[in-house]
Amino acid sequence: MPEMAAQLALAAELKIPPCHVQKWPWPDWLHIAYGVELERPWDMHWALMALMGSVDAAMDRRRFLTLSQESACALAGAWAIAPEQIVRGTFGKRVDPEVADWVETRIAELWHLDDLVGGECCLDLAVAELRLAVRLLSRGLYSGEVERRLYISAAELCRFAGWAAFDAGRHAAAERYWHAGLRAAATAAEPGVGAYILSQMAMQRTYAGDGHGSVRLLKTAREKVGPGYSRTVHAMLDAWQVRAHAVAGEAREAARVLLQADGHWGRRRPDEDPPWIYWMRRPSTTIEVGMAFSRLGQPETAEELISDGMAERTSDYERDRVLGWTAIALARLGQGELDGALTAGRQAAAAAASIDSSRVLDEMDAFTSRLPGKDREAFKAEIDAIVRPSPADAE
Repeated sequence: MPEMAAQLALAAELKIPPCHVQKWPWPDWLHIAYGVELERPWDMHWALMALMGSVDAAMDRRRFLTLSQESACALAGAWAIAPEQIVRGTFGKRVDPEVADWVETRIAELWHLDDLVGGECCLDLAVAELRLAVRLLSRGLYSGEVERRLYISAAELCRFAGWAAFDAGRHAAAERYWHAGLRAAATAAEPGVGAYILSQMAMQRTYAGDGHGSVRLLKTAREKVGPGYSRTVHAMLDAWQVRAHAVAGEAREAARVLLQADGHWGRRRPDEDPPWIYWMRRPSTTIEVGMAFSRLGQPETAEELISDGMAERTSDYERDRVLGWTAIALARLGQGELDGALTAGRQAAAAAASIDSSRVLDEMDAFTSRLPGKDREAFKAEIDAIVRPSPADAE
């Protein structure tokens, strides 16, 4: 955290009045620098303004979060009550339902491409589609139903762009996309997409070490969609909360929520699921839950669960396979099995050659850092040659 004098100097350079620095604790006041006005009304106008401002968020390469836990949770709370305040309108040129169909199809294609190649490759594609959706919303003339579908698509594109930015290590950019996505989801009165955004905000905070903030976001998401919503979605929210509790050091809560997650999964009805939850598997076999058990000092259980989940993952989920092998490597290291850990690490590296994801590389670096001296240096050189080749090696 910069000293107050440094913060005031930075604010002056960014043309932000000193009163904002006094009002918002670091790093919250930074969001003003890129036009994210958290206290603006939750209505159509400010939803569209947020969407228009989000299309350049990918240029923000900061690898740290700019919202504190309190601000992130306040944003979640504001979204949760916003749909009751929305007023809709139409303007511009005619947009037919077929155009909305095309945008929705493109979104689904992005989901599956991300599974294969990672977020860095998909971010620019997502932003291009988001520009189109914003242009249609700001200049088009459409029926009320098409308008709602376009706002849902814009929310989903912001959700996906935020996910891709998070996966690429651009955490501040991810926050900006998710803020705009929540406003678009509120305008469309679409709680499912909004809850999905909150769940990914929660995962980001888990990776940043803020387990308690993650739990708060997940609880807001769960309360908003309500108990009658897709049990598969509830299973996902619970599964991600397991790891959040583990990061917070709450072993008993982690075990309780995992039991609840598998209960939801056992009672699910696939016909009630939204399309975007296609990737979900039984919670206890997900990578996030396996990582939670490693964090809680139970590496044998972690390896067993992740291995079960890996058996269900085909080459269509290449990034998950890399994360899974890396998590197994860490679990084996926790059991004192150095050779087995190195074998799993090499399998992860071999698969990672086709993935462009900073999150994957960060997890592999975390494993490498825990290796003993000579093994660490040798393995790092070996892995870098595969996943970070020099220009000469690439040629």
